[in-house]
Amino acid sequence: MGYVIVTDSVLDIEERFLHQNGICTVPLSFTIDGYDTVEDDFGKTVPFSDFYRQLRDGAAVTTAQAPISAFTSVFEGILKSKRDVVYLGFSSALSGNYQTGCIAKNELDGKYSNQIYCVDTLAAAGGQTLVIREAAKRKAKGYTAEQLVEWAQEFRKHVVHWFTVDDLLYLHRGGRVPKSAAVMGSLLSVKPILYVSDEGKLLVWKKARGRKRALEMLAKQMNKHIREIGTYPVTISHGDCQEDAEYLKEYILSHTAVEQVEIHMLDTVIGAHAGPGTVALFCYGDKRGE
Repeated sequence: MGYVIVTDSVLDIEERFLHQNGICTVPLSFTIDGYDTVEDDFGKTVPFSDFYRQLRDGAAVTTAQAPISAFTSVFEGILKSKRDVVYLGFSSALSGNYQTGCIAKNELDGKYSNQIYCVDTLAAAGGQTLVIREAAKRKAKGYTAEQLVEWAQEFRKHVVHWFTVDDLLYLHRGGRVPKSAAVMGSLLSVKPILYVSDEGKLLVWKKARGRKRALEMLAKQMNKHIREIGTYPVTISHGDCQEDAEYLKEYILSHTAVEQVEIHMLDTVIGAHAGPGTVALFCYGDKRGE
């Protein structure tokens, strides 16, 4: 008996964490300059640095959610082992992946004695990673599937996402922000500040003059809303701009009470929409918005 946590591939975390905690992922995919790849190997087939270099060089990239067959394959494999499924999915406001997972659940309901539970994390990238990391801890503590679902539905309200991008046109092409916002972000030296709302949507908050100013604004917003410092990790994800991520980390360590910050590379599917030069900051806070 028991259950297995299932999530999407859009995580900013090391593969070994998933293996160590028995977490299954359903991979999304991307096509870059005509080359198709499934996002299931954490940058092995297409190294992250190569991916972002190609984007900077103007490579055409598209992404695709996981097909329903991928969900049914993962879910059914778990159900056949007499275990439940707890699917913690990528924000439904940003992708159709979560809805596909729910369709797969509906198709399998009644075929097995075990259950599939679906929770929209309303999160992405490092935010979704935070949900998964904390869910794994609670599973290890003995939470039942039902208890984990109840916990996740409350915890997701406190997963804070703040980020800045070099060019909003990437997000506009993917339908994540309107053209007016993309034009604003393309102005010389203007760097937009965005966040993920309570509904899991991307919203533009303000614009900053200059890259360092934008990074510092991320830290200030985090510091305004962060709660339970030291209990939950503070993480930075970046689109192949390590130096900027390090600057943000050092600013946080020297201007806030936070004592530890992790840095990760932004996964390829999210990176395809956010673009190279993206820097995102994630933490546990009192609320998601401004």
